Amino acid sequence: RIPKSIDVHYTLGHVFEAVKLIKYELKGKVPLIGFSAAPWTLMYYLVGGSSKKNQQIASQWLQNHPKESQQLLDLLTTIVIDYLSAQINAGADLIQVFEAMGDFIEPKDFNQWALPCMQKIAKELKLR
Repeated sequence: RIPKSIDVHYTLGHVFEAVKLIKYELKGKVPLIGFSAAPWTLMYYLVGGSSKKNQQIASQWLQNHPKESQQLLDLLTTIVIDYLSAQINAGADLIQVFEAMGDFIEPKDFNQWALPCMQKIAKELKLR
């Protein structure tokens, strides 16, 4: 039951308001860094939980449910793009995408599943 879309402004509007407030309070003294987990890391947490003890669950899910995995990664990629774009619009000076669970995916699977998401994020954010 993967939704077709998620409105980050509706679900995460409080984050963007916080970015605006923090940006104002910093008064230009230091840059404000926005951030998001990468789609693979988010998927890892969604299907396997947050524990590193369950590291095989997300990789197994990729293999056992490739169509659903692609749908979920596509949705998460769009969400990350919208989320980071909204942080920039709210005042973030730069952004960081972190792949915290990158150690828990085989290199061939990373190239097939995770890397295209990261490339799309970079490409789309440059266009906005």
